[in-house]
Amino acid sequence: MNIDLQVVASAKAGNADSFSLLYEQVQDELYKYALYTLGNTHDAEDAVADTFMEAFKGIANLRDDSAFKAWIFRILSVRMKRKVADIIKRKNTLNIEDFISDFTADTDIERETSDKVILLGALNKLSNQERMIVVLSAIQGYTTKEISEMLGCPHGTVSSKLHRALIKLRKMIEMG
Repeated sequence: MNIDLQVVASAKAGNADSFSLLYEQVQDELYKYALYTLGNTHDAEDAVADTFMEAFKGIANLRDDSAFKAWIFRILSVRMKRKVADIIKRKNTLNIEDFISDFTADTDIERETSDKVILLGALNKLSNQERMIVVLSAIQGYTTKEISEMLGCPHGTVSSKLHRALIKLRKMIEMG
């Protein structure tokens, strides 16, 4: 979804309704990114809420209105790095159980859940930055150029990290 630059300009001028519109346009993407990176709904919701508070306070400092989405994703990335450090201190791993819903004995659901557990376990073994890049690319559908802008990394670095991370994931999934 493209961000309306007039709405960004209005939000920068202090219009809270315009900022609310921006929030509605990006909240789902930010939440999905945070959820896949952090591993549970509570931490993801906290990171997104903190991101929007910080963005609301600092939007007047946004230099390029067309870079709003990349700017807010960078804020979220910083928040998530802090959150991941806290999670590691708290429990040293992400809890895959937060991702798994109750299921019946149906074999398709069991197989799907098993595949999900394997994938999430493999994602959990990637570095935080690799996991962010994979989630943004494979799940959110961003290009490596867009991801490099969001994370503030060189495009070549993002491309090579994505390539290596996908190879790692494939090997981990094949092993089981």
